[in-house]
Amino acid sequence: MPTMAAPAERAASQIAFEDLGVPLSEVTFACVDLETTGGAPPESRITEIGAVRYRGGERQATFQTLVDPGVPIPRFVSHLTGIDDFMVREAPPVEAVLPSLLEFLRGAVFVAHNAGFDHRFLNHDLERLGYDPI
Repeated sequence: MPTMAAPAERAASQIAFEDLGVPLSEVTFACVDLETTGGAPPESRITEIGAVRYRGGERQATFQTLVDPGVPIPRFVSHLTGIDDFMVREAPPVEAVLPSLLEFLRGAVFVAHNAGFDHRFLNHDLERLGYDPI
């Protein structure tokens, strides 16, 4: 049967925040949100990218662009996101947007509400276009 360490023993073995390395106040976070034409690449594509960089709890910069997905946006998705074909008709394609986004994200910790979803879409397009994945 496993034994539990006494509270004093656990406290002595726990690491302090100061010992972790870089304090969180010195870490840059990039909070990312995507809108897409559906649930998964390659069938679905990105229609909007928004991101905000934070460091020490303060906003440093923002990144926002609509993206022309190159395919029609389904009606139910337009209803859900508020983004329709008319809105993206003059937007740049993802190929034109990714270099700027990568520069914006450089050196930051990737944060997202649904990180797996956003990460999967970004990495799909990055790999398709010959970039290293995030």
